[in-house]
Amino acid sequence: MRISTLFVGCFFAVNCANAQITITSADMPVVNDTIRLSVTSNIQGQNPALTGANYVWDYSMLTPNSQKIDTFFSVTSTPVAYQFYFNNSVLYASHKASFAKRGQDFVMPPIVPIPLSITEVFNFSKNSTSKFENVGFGSKISGIPSSTRNLPIDIEYEFPLNYSDSNFSSSKFLVTIPTLAAYGQSMDRSSVVDGWGSLTTPLGTFNVLRVKSVLNKVDTFYLDTLGFGTNFSRPTEIEYKWLANGMSVPLLKVVTTAGVVSSIQYRDIYRIVGVEEYKNIEDVMVYPNPTNGMVNIMFSAIKSSKLNYTVKDVSGKAVLTNTVNTQIGNNNFIIDLAKQNIGRGVYFVELKVDNEVITQKIIFSE
Repeated sequence: MRISTLFVGCFFAVNCANAQITITSADMPVVNDTIRLSVTSNIQGQNPALTGANYVWDYSMLTPNSQKIDTFFSVTSTPVAYQFYFNNSVLYASHKASFAKRGQDFVMPPIVPIPLSITEVFNFSKNSTSKFENVGFGSKISGIPSSTRNLPIDIEYEFPLNYSDSNFSSSKFLVTIPTLAAYGQSMDRSSVVDGWGSLTTPLGTFNVLRVKSVLNKVDTFYLDTLGFGTNFSRPTEIEYKWLANGMSVPLLKVVTTAGVVSSIQYRDIYRIVGVEEYKNIEDVMVYPNPTNGMVNIMFSAIKSSKLNYTVKDVSGKAVLTNTVNTQIGNNNFIIDLAKQNIGRGVYFVELKVDNEVITQKIIFSE
């Protein structure tokens, strides 16, 4: 089943009047989040560098070339060899990850003279009350499963995140094939919240903070057999990200490389374009979020007549459990948190169909 673009847009545009917001760790992803993203190569004449206070960004004309679904996995569900650094709170507490997400295979620069491959990548992230960090990745290094730390760690955000905040971090990784070669990369990330206001995309209109990150990367390669190594700088990348409360990932992310737009992706509903995967339940929408009590849950692509849902608090305690009879034309329901005699805060609703579980975050506020 498809979700009407107009219907969803109306519900998501709950705060069209510009308001300066704050982003915290509660606005980041959680395990089992599934996020549909549209991908395009056409910026529709917009200049992503434009920004400011109480700014209005209109990207409503974006049209997807394809779609993908980002799934946030529990660390324990990834290959055991990938977990060496990221699931050990005793020896590697600073790298103990909150979740993992599939990443892109590494493309070796032409200067690397051997067939070194880094494939089947999972990126590991750590979310805490003070910061959001990219702690490293698991992958197959020329076919051998391995765990690779960022050391130092890449700090993507520092919380709470407000307009004009800035941060700088340096990170580095190194992978080795014993007696053969080593490849690594160092990166400086310089970020600033350079705007706030309202963003309109094909999904709707949202109050946002805009984060600009300048990334300078230097690749390192060393060939053991020749005793030779070299460094080479990559073109400067700039990430422009628009963040909203309760949305887990940027509503819109534009990346430029050497001043040219190299990628554009944005949160979206189902569109009739190529998509990477299909599930029993997709396009889960929770709105309004934050909420003062009443929450609408909408979903599509269901293959069962029943959906079970559980609302849990941050400690994992269930505060509400129920079953929804689903059928075509009835893939939505309402939860009234105000009737549950619970306090304000962050909650999670688990939607279960057969053996598939999807978790969505709900912020219950005044």
